[in-house]
Amino acid sequence: MNRTRRDAIALGLGMAGAAGLAAWLKPLPAAAGRSARLDLDRVVPERFGAWRIDEASRAFVRAADRQGRRYRYYDQVLERTFVDDAGRRIMLCIAFGAEQSSSLQLHRPEVCYRANGYAVRDLHGANLALAGRAVPAMRLDTELPGRREPVTYWTVLGGEVVADAGAFRWRRLAFAARRELADGLLVRVSSIDTDRDGAWRLQARFADELLAALAPSDRARLAGPATACAPRGAVRCARPHP
Repeated sequence: MNRTRRDAIALGLGMAGAAGLAAWLKPLPAAAGRSARLDLDRVVPERFGAWRIDEASRAFVRAADRQGRRYRYYDQVLERTFVDDAGRRIMLCIAFGAEQSSSLQLHRPEVCYRANGYAVRDLHGANLALAGRAVPAMRLDTELPGRREPVTYWTVLGGEVVADAGAFRWRRLAFAARRELADGLLVRVSSIDTDRDGAWRLQARFADELLAALAPSDRARLAGPATACAPRGAVRCARPHP
Protein backbone atom coordinates (compact mmCIF):
# COMPACT_ATOMS: atom_id res chain seq x y z
CA MET A 1 0.00 0.00 0.00
CA ASN A 2 1.54 3.27 -1.03
CA ARG A 3 1.82 6.28 1.25
CA THR A 4 -0.89 8.30 -0.50
CA ARG A 5 -3.41 5.49 -0.04
CA ARG A 6 -2.41 5.05 3.63
CA ASP A 7 -2.84 8.78 4.24
CA ALA A 8 -6.25 8.74 2.56
CA ILE A 9 -7.41 5.81 4.70
CA ALA A 10 -6.10 7.45 7.88
CA LEU A 11 -7.85 10.70 7.02
CA GLY A 12 -11.09 8.88 6.29
CA LEU A 13 -10.91 6.99 9.58
CA GLY A 14 -10.19 10.20 11.44
CA MET A 15 -13.16 11.96 9.87
CA ALA A 16 -15.43 9.02 10.63
CA GLY A 17 -14.22 8.96 14.23
CA ALA A 18 -14.78 12.68 14.61
CA ALA A 19 -18.28 12.38 13.18
CA GLY A 20 -19.07 9.52 15.52
CA LEU A 21 -17.75 11.44 18.53
CA ALA A 22 -19.77 14.51 17.56
CA ALA A 23 -22.89 12.40 17.26
CA TRP A 24 -22.25 10.85 20.68
CA LEU A 25 -21.59 14.23 22.29
CA LYS A 26 -24.73 15.80 20.82
CA PRO A 27 -27.11 16.27 23.75
CA LEU A 28 -30.26 14.21 23.83
CA PRO A 29 -33.59 15.93 24.48
CA ALA A 30 -34.30 16.60 28.12
CA ALA A 31 -36.70 14.31 29.92
CA ALA A 32 -40.29 15.07 29.04
CA GLY A 33 -41.33 16.07 32.56
CA ARG A 34 -38.42 18.46 32.95
CA SER A 35 -38.62 20.04 29.52
CA ALA A 36 -42.36 20.76 29.68
CA ARG A 37 -42.95 24.31 28.58
CA LEU A 38 -43.86 26.91 31.14
CA ASP A 39 -46.62 29.42 30.49
CA LEU A 40 -45.31 32.20 32.72
CA ASP A 41 -48.35 34.39 32.14
CA ARG A 42 -50.53 31.60 33.55
CA VAL A 43 -48.20 30.66 36.38
CA VAL A 44 -47.80 34.10 38.01
CA PRO A 45 -51.07 35.42 39.48
CA GLU A 46 -52.08 39.06 39.28
CA ARG A 47 -52.87 39.12 43.02
CA PHE A 48 -51.39 37.17 45.92
CA GLY A 49 -50.79 37.87 49.59
CA ALA A 50 -50.51 41.63 50.08
CA TRP A 51 -49.53 42.21 46.45
CA ARG A 52 -51.31 43.16 43.23
CA ILE A 53 -50.10 44.18 39.78
CA ASP A 54 -49.30 47.86 39.51
CA GLU A 55 -51.67 48.86 36.72
CA ALA A 56 -49.69 52.04 36.01
CA SER A 57 -46.68 49.97 35.03
CA ARG A 58 -48.16 46.65 33.92
CA ALA A 59 -45.56 44.64 32.07
CA PHE A 60 -45.81 41.57 29.90
CA VAL A 61 -44.35 38.28 28.75
CA ARG A 62 -41.76 38.68 26.03
CA ALA A 63 -41.45 35.87 23.48
CA ALA A 64 -37.80 35.37 22.60
CA ASP A 65 -38.37 34.86 18.89
CA ARG A 66 -40.12 38.25 18.61
CA GLN A 67 -37.67 40.33 20.62
CA GLY A 68 -34.47 39.92 18.65
CA ARG A 69 -31.01 39.43 20.08
CA ARG A 70 -31.67 40.88 23.51
CA TYR A 71 -33.72 37.83 24.55
CA ARG A 72 -32.07 35.19 22.37
CA TYR A 73 -31.10 33.13 25.41
CA TYR A 74 -34.67 32.59 26.61
CA ASP A 75 -37.98 31.22 25.41
CA GLN A 76 -39.93 33.59 27.65
CA VAL A 77 -39.20 36.60 29.85
CA LEU A 78 -41.94 37.77 32.22
CA GLU A 79 -41.62 41.28 33.68
CA ARG A 80 -44.15 42.71 36.13
CA THR A 81 -44.31 45.31 38.87
CA PHE A 82 -46.37 44.64 42.00
CA VAL A 83 -47.53 47.06 44.68
CA ASP A 84 -48.89 46.52 48.20
CA ASP A 85 -51.39 48.59 50.20
CA ALA A 86 -48.55 50.70 51.61
CA GLY A 87 -47.51 51.69 48.08
CA ARG A 88 -44.26 49.69 48.12
CA ARG A 89 -43.29 48.38 44.70
CA ILE A 90 -41.47 45.18 43.79
CA MET A 91 -40.24 44.36 40.29
CA LEU A 92 -40.37 40.70 39.26
CA CYS A 93 -38.53 39.20 36.30
CA ILE A 94 -38.64 35.50 35.41
CA ALA A 95 -36.59 34.23 32.46
CA PHE A 96 -37.13 30.69 31.16
CA GLY A 97 -35.03 28.76 28.65
CA ALA A 98 -36.02 25.25 27.62
CA GLU A 99 -32.44 24.24 26.80
CA GLN A 100 -29.42 25.35 28.85
CA SER A 101 -26.54 24.19 26.63
CA SER A 102 -23.02 25.62 26.55
CA SER A 103 -24.17 28.26 24.07
CA LEU A 104 -27.51 28.96 25.77
CA GLN A 105 -26.93 30.04 29.36
CA LEU A 106 -28.76 32.10 31.91
CA HIS A 107 -27.36 35.61 32.22
CA ARG A 108 -26.91 36.61 35.83
CA PRO A 109 -27.94 40.04 37.20
CA GLU A 110 -24.42 40.90 38.38
CA VAL A 111 -23.36 40.67 34.72
CA CYS A 112 -26.42 42.29 33.16
CA TYR A 113 -26.57 45.22 35.58
CA ARG A 114 -22.90 46.03 35.05
CA ALA A 115 -23.42 45.84 31.30
CA ASN A 116 -26.16 48.46 31.66
CA GLY A 117 -23.94 50.87 33.57
CA TYR A 118 -24.86 50.03 37.15
CA ALA A 119 -22.34 49.85 39.95
CA VAL A 120 -22.65 46.38 41.52
CA ARG A 121 -21.66 45.83 45.16
CA ASP A 122 -21.97 43.27 47.93
CA LEU A 123 -22.77 40.18 45.89
CA HIS A 124 -23.35 37.31 48.33
CA GLY A 125 -25.41 34.20 48.92
CA ALA A 126 -28.48 34.08 51.17
CA ASN A 127 -30.36 30.95 52.24
CA LEU A 128 -34.05 31.85 52.13
CA ALA A 129 -37.03 30.00 53.59
CA LEU A 130 -39.71 30.39 50.93
CA ALA A 131 -43.03 28.55 50.98
CA GLY A 132 -41.69 25.51 52.82
CA ARG A 133 -38.45 25.09 50.92
CA ALA A 134 -34.83 26.10 51.26
CA VAL A 135 -33.88 28.39 48.40
CA PRO A 136 -30.17 29.27 48.02
CA ALA A 137 -30.43 32.74 46.53
CA MET A 138 -28.01 35.51 45.63
CA ARG A 139 -28.23 39.15 46.68
CA LEU A 140 -26.54 42.22 45.27
CA ASP A 141 -26.75 45.98 45.64
CA THR A 142 -26.83 47.93 42.36
CA GLU A 143 -26.84 51.65 41.72
CA LEU A 144 -27.11 54.26 39.01
CA PRO A 145 -26.93 57.97 39.89
CA GLY A 146 -30.23 58.64 41.68
CA ARG A 147 -31.40 55.02 41.48
CA ARG A 148 -30.38 52.39 44.04
CA GLU A 149 -31.81 48.95 43.28
CA PRO A 150 -31.08 46.04 45.66
CA VAL A 151 -31.69 42.67 43.98
CA THR A 152 -32.47 39.12 45.08
CA TYR A 153 -32.36 36.26 42.58
CA TRP A 154 -32.01 32.52 42.22
CA THR A 155 -31.55 30.09 39.35
CA VAL A 156 -33.09 26.69 38.66
CA LEU A 157 -31.42 24.14 36.40
CA GLY A 158 -33.10 20.84 35.57
CA GLY A 159 -35.61 21.20 38.41
CA GLU A 160 -33.14 22.10 41.18
CA VAL A 161 -32.17 25.49 42.59
CA VAL A 162 -28.45 26.12 42.04
CA ALA A 163 -26.66 28.35 44.52
CA ASP A 164 -24.11 30.21 42.42
CA ALA A 165 -22.49 30.49 39.00
CA GLY A 166 -19.87 27.82 39.73
CA ALA A 167 -22.44 25.30 40.92
CA PHE A 168 -24.58 26.11 37.89
CA ARG A 169 -21.71 25.31 35.53
CA TRP A 170 -20.92 22.02 37.28
CA ARG A 171 -24.56 20.92 37.20
CA ARG A 172 -24.80 21.81 33.52
CA LEU A 173 -21.65 19.75 32.84
CA ALA A 174 -23.23 16.82 34.68
CA PHE A 175 -26.22 17.00 32.35
CA ALA A 176 -23.88 17.23 29.36
CA ALA A 177 -22.02 14.10 30.52
CA ARG A 178 -25.35 12.27 30.44
CA ARG A 179 -26.06 13.80 27.00
CA GLU A 180 -29.08 15.67 28.35
CA LEU A 181 -30.25 19.24 27.90
CA ALA A 182 -31.77 20.77 31.03
CA ASP A 183 -34.21 23.63 31.12
CA GLY A 184 -33.16 26.69 33.09
CA LEU A 185 -34.98 29.46 34.89
CA LEU A 186 -33.91 32.67 36.62
CA VAL A 187 -36.15 34.49 39.12
CA ARG A 188 -35.16 38.08 39.93
CA VAL A 189 -36.85 40.32 42.49
CA SER A 190 -35.77 43.94 42.93
CA SER A 191 -36.95 47.30 44.23
CA ILE A 192 -35.89 50.94 44.14
CA ASP A 193 -34.82 51.58 47.74
CA THR A 194 -31.99 53.35 49.53
CA ASP A 195 -32.41 50.95 52.49
CA ARG A 196 -30.58 47.92 51.13
CA ASP A 197 -31.24 45.55 54.03
CA GLY A 198 -34.88 46.59 54.31
CA ALA A 199 -35.30 46.03 50.57
CA TRP A 200 -33.87 42.52 50.79
CA ARG A 201 -36.24 41.67 53.67
CA LEU A 202 -39.23 42.95 51.71
CA GLN A 203 -38.12 41.00 48.63
CA ALA A 204 -37.93 37.79 50.69
CA ARG A 205 -41.46 38.38 51.98
CA PHE A 206 -42.69 39.04 48.44
CA ALA A 207 -41.04 35.87 47.08
CA ASP A 208 -42.46 33.81 49.95
CA GLU A 209 -46.01 35.04 49.31
CA LEU A 210 -45.64 34.57 45.55
CA LEU A 211 -44.48 30.97 45.81
CA ALA A 212 -47.11 30.14 48.44
CA ALA A 213 -49.83 31.27 46.01
CA LEU A 214 -48.71 28.93 43.20
CA ALA A 215 -49.93 25.45 42.37
CA PRO A 216 -47.51 22.84 43.81
CA SER A 217 -46.19 21.83 40.39
CA ASP A 218 -45.56 25.44 39.39
CA ARG A 219 -43.94 26.15 42.77
CA ALA A 220 -41.52 23.28 42.18
CA ARG A 221 -40.65 24.61 38.70
CA LEU A 222 -39.87 28.07 40.06
CA ALA A 223 -38.11 27.12 43.30
CA GLY A 224 -37.22 23.44 43.30
CA PRO A 225 -38.62 20.64 45.49
CA ALA A 226 -39.95 21.23 49.00
CA THR A 227 -37.51 20.77 51.88
CA ALA A 228 -37.55 20.75 55.67
CA CYS A 229 -37.40 24.43 56.40
CA ALA A 230 -37.92 27.16 58.96
CA PRO A 231 -41.38 28.79 59.16
CA ARG A 232 -42.45 30.77 56.11
CA GLY A 233 -40.96 34.23 55.91
CA ALA A 234 -37.75 33.36 57.78
CA VAL A 235 -34.49 34.43 56.24
CA ARG A 236 -32.40 31.41 57.22
CA CYS A 237 -33.26 27.90 56.13
CA ALA A 238 -31.40 24.61 56.10
CA ARG A 239 -31.86 21.39 54.17
CA PRO A 240 -32.71 18.34 56.27
CA HIS A 241 -29.90 16.09 57.45
CA PRO A 242 -29.67 12.72 55.69
